[in-house]
Amino acid sequence: MKTHEALNQAKSLAKDPVSIAVIGFILSAILSGSFLMFDVAPQLCWAVNTGIALIFGYQTVSCGRRRRQQSDETHRYQREEILEWQERWQSLYQETEDATSALVRMRDGVIMLGSDDEVLLINPAAKRLLRLSDSLDMEHRPFRESVRYPELSQAIDAAYSFDGSQKLRLEIHDGETHIPLKIRVDPFGSHSENHLLITLRDETESHRVELMRREFVANISHELKTPLAAIKGYAETVELAIKDDPEAASHFMKQIHSQCLRLERLIADMMQLARAQAGDGLINSTNVLLAKSVEESLHSLQHLAESKDISLTLHRTEAQPMVRADPEAVLTICNNLISNAVRYTPKNGNISISFQQEGNYWALVVEDDGIGIELSDQKRIFERFYRVDKRADSSDGGTGIGLSIVKNLVVTLGGEVRVSSRPGQGAKFQVLLPKSVGQTKS
Repeated sequence: MKTHEALNQAKSLAKDPVSIAVIGFILSAILSGSFLMFDVAPQLCWAVNTGIALIFGYQTVSCGRRRRQQSDETHRYQREEILEWQERWQSLYQETEDATSALVRMRDGVIMLGSDDEVLLINPAAKRLLRLSDSLDMEHRPFRESVRYPELSQAIDAAYSFDGSQKLRLEIHDGETHIPLKIRVDPFGSHSENHLLITLRDETESHRVELMRREFVANISHELKTPLAAIKGYAETVELAIKDDPEAASHFMKQIHSQCLRLERLIADMMQLARAQAGDGLINSTNVLLAKSVEESLHSLQHLAESKDISLTLHRTEAQPMVRADPEAVLTICNNLISNAVRYTPKNGNISISFQQEGNYWALVVEDDGIGIELSDQKRIFERFYRVDKRADSSDGGTGIGLSIVKNLVVTLGGEVRVSSRPGQGAKFQVLLPKSVGQTKS
């Protein structure tokens, strides 16, 4: 055991350059004394001492070099560790910044509460939805000190009591407006450190969409029910009159045919509306001569205008109005605008169609001297099945979704629809469509 300890001490001394130098000096002194005592030749003494000095000098230098190498390796390892920890810290900092940025930009509200109702985190969306001031500092303050809603307070108490996740709906009133909120309260953490995560979502848009869906179902049901009821009534009458009164039966058969055509028009318009609302996925954009589409539309609607003695006038321009659009979509826009003008213009009325340049757009202008549109109605005329004249039915060939088709198609083509009107003074519709590439550059 002692021998082993001695060997370890010798190894540690061999690694120390100072110890090696001291040992070499002592050994050289002992040998020099011995040579003098035994009268050894000075040359031999010098040679032996020189050899000892060289050996121990080399050993000292080698040991110092090893120590420096070890020191350099230690420093390099420490530098690598420092760089690694710097990279980790930088990555953690970047992740924190990204998470904070995402939290700030979220449309949903997020609130984190501590075990004692203390606000640990709240994003701007939560303050906005709860109608709190942006400048209000809520962190490390009791949440229910600033937010007092009994339903929400009960949900928070239940979550703190480990009663599971709580869901509720709450309406926040701010003057004349109200915001329907969908709220979820989730507990997390240990029993001793129970925390809560509260998420808030604005349901205004989903409520609006749901209302539109219900209105659409009600409207389409009404539009389909009316002609179907008429067809059923006419069919029963024909069945009774076909033997006794063939002329009456023939008249009712024509009425059945008329109602079938009405259903066909409604379905066709619904298909066009679906295509318009599908976006540019079904649009084939090319250069379209606007005047040519208008001429085609006027040709197909001429008989309808003549039946009411309405004058249709097309005002041409020196420059050829060419737009970048889908030819079928442009024709649909022209048909709906002009037929709508004919429908709401009384007998002996006038309708003019013209073109105007507005920057990088060509404007198709359809103007009539018909019944006009109230200002309150102008905001809703592009809704499906909305009619300006509430007393009107569909006997005039309208389905109530023509202007909705126009609006959706124009938006899909990158354009804009404008309307200006006064009751009793007619209406003016302007459809702006992007010019073709060549005309834009010129």
